[in-house]
Amino acid sequence: MSRSALALIGSVLAAGIAVAGCSAAPPPAPAAPPAAAPTAAAPEHQGGHGAHEGHGSSSAVPALYAVQSGPLGVVATDGGGHLMYRSDKDSAAPSASTCTGPCTETWIPVLVAPGQEPELLGVDAALVGRLARPEGTSQLTLAGWPLYRHRDDVGGLQSTGHHGEDGTWFAVTPTGDKATAS
Repeated sequence: MSRSALALIGSVLAAGIAVAGCSAAPPPAPAAPPAAAPTAAAPEHQGGHGAHEGHGSSSAVPALYAVQSGPLGVVATDGGGHLMYRSDKDSAAPSASTCTGPCTETWIPVLVAPGQEPELLGVDAALVGRLARPEGTSQLTLAGWPLYRHRDDVGGLQSTGHHGEDGTWFAVTPTGDKATAS
């Protein structure tokens, strides 16, 4: 390799180290998606809609990952590391969602576009399904339970999130069961 090429590589490395040293370290990721995973969309768009977007679906591929959370054991998350929740007011057999209207501003349904399959990691594909929502969108289910994420969940799995909120909403395991806080 020529001296000029080595000098260029050294300059690029030094610049990268300088930039890295000036920025805050990001929080650790709960789990890395598989090497071939597509990049995740912005968290408010992942697998559904944001609080101000209405009920449109996202072009990002929804994901369900089994992740060790610490406080809740192994839980299901989306591709952005947001806890997946189920509601005791819903039904698993048959799959039915009671969270509509204003409820969906806090508890965001995990939506999937027609013909789109979610990316799964540690979640049995036989347990993943979908149901038709009243507004015509398709919501992912796990073991029959409709899946949601909380609008204020920033990911990271550093706490139990909104597990047990209102005695109705519970983080879900990769098998569709309620997570158990340790």
